[in-house]
Amino acid sequence: MPLSRRQISQVYRPLGPKAVQFGNAWVSGGSLNLAQVVDLSLPLRGFRIVFKGRLVIGGADLASVKPEALQNLIARILITGTNSRQKGNVTLWDMDFATLLGIQQLFDPTRAYAFDVNGAEIATPSMPYASGGIPVTQGTYDFRFVADLPAYPFNSPAGVRPGFAVRSEEWKDSIQIQMTFATVAGGAVQGPFGTGQAATTLTLSSFGSGAGTPTIDVYSLPTIMGLDLKDGVVPGFLTRVVQPIGTILQSAGTGVTLITLQKQNTSRVFLKIGTSTQTPSFLTLSDTNVTALGIALGGNRNVRNRLDVFAHKQEIIEQYGSNPIQGYNVLDFVESGNPDSAYPGDQVDPGTTIQLTADVVGVANAYAHTIQEQMLYRPEGGLYSF
Repeated sequence: MPLSRRQISQVYRPLGPKAVQFGNAWVSGGSLNLAQVVDLSLPLRGFRIVFKGRLVIGGADLASVKPEALQNLIARILITGTNSRQKGNVTLWDMDFATLLGIQQLFDPTRAYAFDVNGAEIATPSMPYASGGIPVTQGTYDFRFVADLPAYPFNSPAGVRPGFAVRSEEWKDSIQIQMTFATVAGGAVQGPFGTGQAATTLTLSSFGSGAGTPTIDVYSLPTIMGLDLKDGVVPGFLTRVVQPIGTILQSAGTGVTLITLQKQNTSRVFLKIGTSTQTPSFLTLSDTNVTALGIALGGNRNVRNRLDVFAHKQEIIEQYGSNPIQGYNVLDFVESGNPDSAYPGDQVDPGTTIQLTADVVGVANAYAHTIQEQMLYRPEGGLYSF
């Protein structure tokens, strides 16, 4: 039966952000663990992080700076829970803050995240990677990031989003949010910002102040649905986990298997490539070490033809109106915005492999992050069964 106008208006009604926990202290080399504090009395469309603080560079300028300097301060974000459909623990997100921000920029550069230093908005990353106001010289820098972690596929239409809501019916009170923080030290050593000089000092404090610590505020993003529609959806869920790649990228080769993908419904596969001598942060981002990229099925069929990476990058311009970003690549199966168009990896025959393949130039210290965005369950119910 067709939905009424009233019902259509109730399918997806996002509310404003709701605090999970304010003022969490960022401490060099420390961590944060939020357990049993996420309220699921309303379904969530995702989470929001506000990360802000002050960096003072003293004594001497940095000798070199990494392309994603301030972003590297949060080395890992891990969101997990126990899902009734999976009948066990599920990792929804597991990646560093810099990579999270980068992949979001591929789909909506005007809204993916806000980043300002001393009140000035930082330029959207592009090719070459624009570092904007990321600090290098001695001075005082107040920085602020506001970033979302959507539960649904990036750039999804509003009608798709309830199909990936995080609800108490599936997750109870099991959601945990954990973060790991980078270690910052002065002197002529490499850190998350880059490498200083012998006299360089790095001091982090609270936003707008020389005292305290940077802070991380965590919000949930609730939604409501009409009572007569609430039971019309059983949400699916995505898992996004970074898998690092190192040694194999340091030797030249054609059709090199970078990683064997899981046999799951796959909405997108990301590859972020550059060099690193201090993981998970990148020393450089590169579009030259991997010259061609594709997905092979069983070694003799192509899910995505192995083509020049710039041919793949052009898809971001065509489909989303975004600028390509140096070092970032995506092989996309849901350009239509419909999650049902995800690659059906769960239907691949037993014994057949799915592999991310590349032509590799081979450089010293080459390093990459790959993310297979997997849809472990599709949305079900009356709203998603037509």
